[in-house]
Amino acid sequence: MTDPRSLESPAESLDEIRVRALAGDPRAETELFAQLRVRFLSLAKRRVQPDHAEDVVQEALGVVLRKYRDLDPDRGILVWSLTVLRNVIGNHYQARRRDTEQTTQVDDWHAVPEASLADDPADPLLAEETARRLEAAIAELARTSPRCGLIFGKLLASLEVGGGPREVSSRALAMVQQEQPDLARNSFYVALHRCRAQLRALLARADGKAAHA
Repeated sequence: MTDPRSLESPAESLDEIRVRALAGDPRAETELFAQLRVRFLSLAKRRVQPDHAEDVVQEALGVVLRKYRDLDPDRGILVWSLTVLRNVIGNHYQARRRDTEQTTQVDDWHAVPEASLADDPADPLLAEETARRLEAAIAELARTSPRCGLIFGKLLASLEVGGGPREVSSRALAMVQQEQPDLARNSFYVALHRCRAQLRALLARADGKAAHA
């Protein structure tokens, strides 16, 4: 049996598949929803009872299918789709609570927190997408501001080594100064502040912001 994940080329993102689907490629739309279903089902199985997971996934995919063509082209399809799934799961729990309001025994599954799936840093699927978006934004920023690209590159390398925020930033400063010896400590932090502002703007533009959901 073919693994649905094999339908997507490793070099092609969900957003690129969406572009092909919007251009009228039926196979691309099939690929897109196969990939989303894999992600949705993995999340739903951890947040609702197993026998309800498929229903939740199908409902969420139905919403995405009806609305994804109108999605802001600058907004990532996965983050938006996970927000749809989050809302469907929230509605599922609200319905379950209404059905059990008159009972005294509480199903353990009702205690699962209804945290935002789109903002859950512990979720590995979303962490992967967040990392991809961050890398893409840094790469775009580096094209217009090489110094920002250098700074963020060294910060990421320092983060991989580990340590507290001060240790990470001090190590990144030392790395940057190896390539730019004339960069003073104060100038580094001023540049870092400005680069962060530019990166936030890029990410906000890429997401289309939550108001466009």
